[in-house]
Amino acid sequence: MAGLPTILRTPAYNVENFIYNEDDNTYTCPQGHTLTTNGTWHKTSNGSQFQQYKTKHCKTCPVREKCTSFKQNGKIVQRRKNAQNIEHNNQRTEKVLHTYKKRQAIVEHPYGTIKRQWGFCYIITKRYLERASADVGFMMVACNLRRIINIIGINHFKEYLEKVISLLYCKMGIIESIKQILRPGNFQTNYSKVIYKLRLKWLYLSQNYS
Repeated sequence: MAGLPTILRTPAYNVENFIYNEDDNTYTCPQGHTLTTNGTWHKTSNGSQFQQYKTKHCKTCPVREKCTSFKQNGKIVQRRKNAQNIEHNNQRTEKVLHTYKKRQAIVEHPYGTIKRQWGFCYIITKRYLERASADVGFMMVACNLRRIINIIGINHFKEYLEKVISLLYCKMGIIESIKQILRPGNFQTNYSKVIYKLRLKWLYLSQNYS
């Protein structure tokens, strides 16, 4: 057909087939040429940083048309600043892919419950990120409370809340007692930490839920 290039780019020369060399911060293309960077960090519109890698061998490369459509500089590979972390995370994921699938099932379904069953497919607030975060935070708190109740039951959850409230009252009573004994200028809450930690340990050991 008219208008189409005589040679089309092939997937074999996509960026993912270029090998990154961590030791010298270079790339190696499928033809064996080394792409280097001048070390300059460029910024995108969203603030992320990246470096550019290229080689002079593109000008005389016999498969240039299959690799890139840029006539002046040839193939340019961009690498973001956090690319190494992303690559390492992908490698860890591939090693335990079955575990990652289970994690997806655990993590993703709350969003489906919140959006589809509860109808929270949008947020009410319209100004500032802080307000939107607070709106979503309330949704997550409600979801977590419902999940806790479904797992341990409403009665056990009530018992746990009663013990938490008792612990808070215990700490407040200890602090008030120490305030009456010590002078205000020398008051330190450290005196109550030992008793408070013992009470907290009792609350933790008393829970047999998983």
